[in-house]
Amino acid sequence: MIGILLGFRFRAAALIIMTAVTVVIGVVAGGIGSLFDWGRLVSILLLVIVLQCAYLLGLVLGVIWRRDMSREQ
Repeated sequence: MIGILLGFRFRAAALIIMTAVTVVIGVVAGGIGSLFDWGRLVSILLLVIVLQCAYLLGLVLGVIWRRDMSREQ
């Protein structure tokens, strides 16, 4: 949901910041000792992929919504 909102409202700088926040939260939640565990790395990678795909979906929805709003005016 956060990724969709980022794509709908904000631009790439916000995505970069939220990607870093996602990685930091994934590391802290998993514990520093298991940072180089393959399961933890895959989990963090999947979180980042989902965030970025949701961002792209938000971009598409934002473009569609803006086009519809400009046609109505």
